[in-house]
Amino acid sequence: MKKISVFLLAAMMTASLAGCGASNSSSQTGSSVGDSIQSSVVESSGTEAESGALAGTGMKDGKTVEDFLAAVNELYSEMSFSDIDDAMLKDLYMVDPENVASYAGKLSMINVQAFDVLVVKAKEGKVEEVASSLEQRKQNRISEFEFYPVNNNDVNTKNALVLTSGDYAILVICDNYEGVQEILDEYFTF
Repeated sequence: MKKISVFLLAAMMTASLAGCGASNSSSQTGSSVGDSIQSSVVESSGTEAESGALAGTGMKDGKTVEDFLAAVNELYSEMSFSDIDDAMLKDLYMVDPENVASYAGKLSMINVQAFDVLVVKAKEGKVEEVASSLEQRKQNRISEFEFYPVNNNDVNTKNALVLTSGDYAILVICDNYEGVQEILDEYFTF
């Protein structure tokens, strides 16, 4: 009887973990790190932009958001990402599309891993509004993981960064802030 109980408990735990790893309909399926390096830089109309389309005020000369995200992907080569799309930008990040010139970002495909990296190029005069929305996302993630210390998510969300650099608003939630800060400093002017 004891063995049956242990087996049933193990089966239930396995099923619950499988459910946590399932991706929603807006995320990419079968995405690998190699695929995710092909970052989608999205104009506010939702079309893919040319490489470097986000370059401008706030980025260092010769640097692009695509290259920034590729460097983050390299730092997190073992993690599966989903590109942040228009629906996520509005619903999860509460960013008004009217304030956005273009954006690009990654989100962990695993529900139990707090990882968000989003770079939004705001329209002129709108960067503070976008940063405020990203700050709200940060607070929501803190609430999500406040009592869930798995993977150090409770600490990682509290240490999240919301930064502005020129026309760019940036959100970073991860577990290696030192490594990501080095990448940020290489690509953005603060």
